[in-house]
Amino acid sequence: MAEENSRFIDNQDGTVTDVQTGLMWTREDTWLTEAQWVSWDEALRYTHDLSYRKFAGYNDWRLPEQEELLTLVDNEHTIKDKYGKEIRMNPAFAEGPLATVWTADGIGQDGYIVNFTTGETGTLYKSKSGRMAARAVRGTPLSEQRPSK
Repeated sequence: MAEENSRFIDNQDGTVTDVQTGLMWTREDTWLTEAQWVSWDEALRYTHDLSYRKFAGYNDWRLPEQEELLTLVDNEHTIKDKYGKEIRMNPAFAEGPLATVWTADGIGQDGYIVNFTTGETGTLYKSKSGRMAARAVRGTPLSEQRPSK
């Protein structure tokens, strides 16, 4: 449950809204909903499936940009990951996710990942051997919210 006046609001429909960025996130990652790690391609399919099923009434779910996922790193709050270790996420999100999540960004065959234990980014091969979790987002991408020069 989110604190009063929290930046993250649990919408009670499987989503969490970030009032600072205007983005809406799935409250659970693919580990919690699918009970499996996913490759980058599977993460992409997962977001397409959410859109097709109109999860929480919306059909515009996508993988987050790296900078968007980094906005979820919360140095003031923690929740427990699937292994019971603390990760830097707001308690509006469900406990028990994987600590490392795919972003939509990458370079060639490498995809970017965000680690909620360390708050850092890295790269991982997108193939079947590179398996993490995914958390979907919807709303205007942060890269499009910046004023143009």
